[in-house]
Amino acid sequence: MTTATSQQRWCAVFAGSGALGMIMIDATGTAVALPSIQRDLMLSHGAQQWVITVYALTVAAAIATGGRLADVFGGERVFRAGVALFATGSLLSGLSLNLPMLLTGRVLEGLGNILMAPAAALLATEAFGPAQRGRAMGIYSGLGGLALVFGPIICGALVQLGGWRWPFFVNLPLAAATLLMLRAAGPAATSPRDGTFRPAHSLLLAAALVPIVLGLQQSHVWGWTSPLTLTLVVLGGGLLALFILGQRRAVEPLVDVRLFADRQFAADSIVLFCAQCALVGQSAFGAIYLQRVLHFTPLQTGLAMLLFLVPLMVCAPLGGLLYDRHGAKLPVVAGMTLGTLGLLWETQALPRADFVLMMPALVATGAGMGLALSQTYTDGSARAAEGQRGRAFGALDTVRQMGGAIGMAAIGTVVAGMERGRFLDIAAGATPEGEARRALEGLMAQAVYGRPEAVEALVAQWPAVASALRLSAARSIGDGYYVGTGMMALGLLAAVVLMRRKPAATTIVEGAS
Repeated sequence: MTTATSQQRWCAVFAGSGALGMIMIDATGTAVALPSIQRDLMLSHGAQQWVITVYALTVAAAIATGGRLADVFGGERVFRAGVALFATGSLLSGLSLNLPMLLTGRVLEGLGNILMAPAAALLATEAFGPAQRGRAMGIYSGLGGLALVFGPIICGALVQLGGWRWPFFVNLPLAAATLLMLRAAGPAATSPRDGTFRPAHSLLLAAALVPIVLGLQQSHVWGWTSPLTLTLVVLGGGLLALFILGQRRAVEPLVDVRLFADRQFAADSIVLFCAQCALVGQSAFGAIYLQRVLHFTPLQTGLAMLLFLVPLMVCAPLGGLLYDRHGAKLPVVAGMTLGTLGLLWETQALPRADFVLMMPALVATGAGMGLALSQTYTDGSARAAEGQRGRAFGALDTVRQMGGAIGMAAIGTVVAGMERGRFLDIAAGATPEGEARRALEGLMAQAVYGRPEAVEALVAQWPAVASALRLSAARSIGDGYYVGTGMMALGLLAAVVLMRRKPAATTIVEGAS
């Protein structure tokens, strides 16, 4: 580090920003493209949810592994591997001809994410000394924020002009530019290596999360109380308990679960889990709702997302100021209150199919998340001693990503289950059983997939059914949002009950070191 020039250090910061931008653009772009993916690949509701869920599940199961690998093998090497893997996954996703091929690409993207995200933050943090670190991190976070804001607009335009594959392809030149910046960084990208990596810990965490998410995701097909659903959830819960027990005893744990014994840290974790549980479902099904129910174009969908993203970006610094003066409780409680009210408002606005009614809810939810989310990371990391803060951040990120995977599965199964029941009721009310019913159900299924010719035929031949099907989608997504609202309210309750007004900076016991 001492031999690196100022130019090389800034190249390291920009390399980290490039990786963060890829992650942000991919997240928003996939949500905007999801309805087009469903239409082109003929995916059912349950199948299309896996496009989001499998990525979230991969990240949740392995995010702590990425940080450990960066420590053991060096940040530069792991970062380079992550960028290459993310680009490969994006290319495969964009070239996909069927769902298995697309899901394989999404898994590769998720693995790339967990390798490059911790290393990217490390590049930006360690490029400069304390005197310039704040400026470097400001640029790193600012460029990531720009990607978050402009990502939906760019990807919406790409989907509208060239199809759903292009938001994946846009990652390829970004990956190339990022690797060039990393090469130009030279010694500024190097970092010390320390510790050991035990893959058994990572495999056990993945083995615990997969059956839980699979059971929740498929419960609308198998039945919410079916033996298979319950067996998978119980099996996953048992393996998760074994993982937690093993991590408590490990000398170098993958996730330091002893940190959760601290009341304030536990509150931060619950808030992150609950908020991500609600937000992943809102992002995916919000884009589906805008395009399927309100007939927004992909570009209009991207622009509509700004009502959530811009307040989030504006209120994040305000949350930081409140945290500095009053501690975490005030901004987190205020933010989770706004988030809960915003999602509750959406549950009432969605069935009315009126975007004007949705607008205040999107603004309130975005502002609330801006106030709350970054402060939980800041507060949780501050609860640990100086040498433990990397572990604390990794534990918080693992919990948050678990919330995303489980939330998408839970909200998705409610949406799919409710719509399936309404689908059959609509068909039964339109025509008696027989050939006409089967033909109508086939046409309705094609319309649900988003096939334009089926939608046009349904509107022409069965206008009442077309209207009922559109209302059914709106109501079913609204039902799913009740799950998100409940999770956000649970996070608010944890903040109110468990958080203290202005706790001491470091209270984690030495046993967690």
